[in-house]
Amino acid sequence: MNRLKVLILLLLLNATSFQTLADPVPVLLMLRGSEQSDTSGCNFVEQVTALVYKEILENRVKLWDSQLKEIQITGSTLKEIEKNSGVSFMKQETIFIYETWENAKKEIVTKTLGFSFVHRSSTNDEVSFGYVDFKDLNEAFMKSRINTNSNGVYSSTYTTYLLSKNYTYNIVQFAGKQVKSMGESEDIKKSVIGKLKFNESLIGFYPADKFVSYLVDNYTEGTDQKSINTKNFVKALEEYFLNNQEIFFNMGGDRIISHIQRNKIKVTRIEVNEIWRKINGEIQFEPKSMTIYVNDSALNEMSPRAIADMELTVNEMGSVAFLKDKSFNMIITKINSQEIRRQDSYLYYKGLMAAEWNRIIDYVINY
Repeated sequence: MNRLKVLILLLLLNATSFQTLADPVPVLLMLRGSEQSDTSGCNFVEQVTALVYKEILENRVKLWDSQLKEIQITGSTLKEIEKNSGVSFMKQETIFIYETWENAKKEIVTKTLGFSFVHRSSTNDEVSFGYVDFKDLNEAFMKSRINTNSNGVYSSTYTTYLLSKNYTYNIVQFAGKQVKSMGESEDIKKSVIGKLKFNESLIGFYPADKFVSYLVDNYTEGTDQKSINTKNFVKALEEYFLNNQEIFFNMGGDRIISHIQRNKIKVTRIEVNEIWRKINGEIQFEPKSMTIYVNDSALNEMSPRAIADMELTVNEMGSVAFLKDKSFNMIITKINSQEIRRQDSYLYYKGLMAAEWNRIIDYVINY
């Protein structure tokens, strides 16, 4: 009986060793491009391969034959590998991430060591593109904003994705042992990660934000209040330019009309770029730029300061307050890096207002 108790105790200690282990544990993750989810905001495999490829070709990052780093693969050699294999580095399906994980009681702290890039074809042929040390990529990952769709967070960098594990992955090695199935990988995630988050103290808290581009839709016919407000805004802009000729010409108006045509100012298009942030369930709007078209030609792009300095009033509001109020007709053309079709604009606007911000695409699809 005593031997049985000792055996059970040893098994329990082994099962919970990660939770009590002070030393970092080596982990190898496998990411497949085809398994990435829209809710993460991007295909992390595609984004990483594109960035790393650019850094290699521009000689800012060294590509090695393996983790042992015995042979460096130059940009020209990489292109030869692509040519001979018929596989593009940026089109590969699989990347591996070498890391260490450490349980810090309230979070899982990770350290990324490097990336391996492998393509496996439909005929199961494998093309290995090599290994990159993460220390060579660290600066580019921190500085580069990742391209996200409408589900993503606009201000996310490659580093924030990497630290938060905001992508789909399988564990293929853990603590030096091979993980043989997806089921085993999921079991490790449940037992090791549980409800803990990755690198929470390093990431900190930032409100979710989105870059939204839209047109003020001044061609919609209607007698509703939004349509009236839209027409009033266009009229206020035209009057502002007529009454401030010097400002108008300094904004590029002299490229559009001559001084003798100064009474022929017609605003035909208004493009606005904004940052939208969701804080405690409330959306806040920050205008970043506005481009006004007069007689179908663009004036100079206006900065936030220039928008705020415009002395015009619409419904007892200045230009910035009017844009933030959103009581006008708009056509959303872009969210983050995703172009929005005109026929989908209204649904994406509704999704931004009502849906979870990482499920806007699902909202539009299932509406």
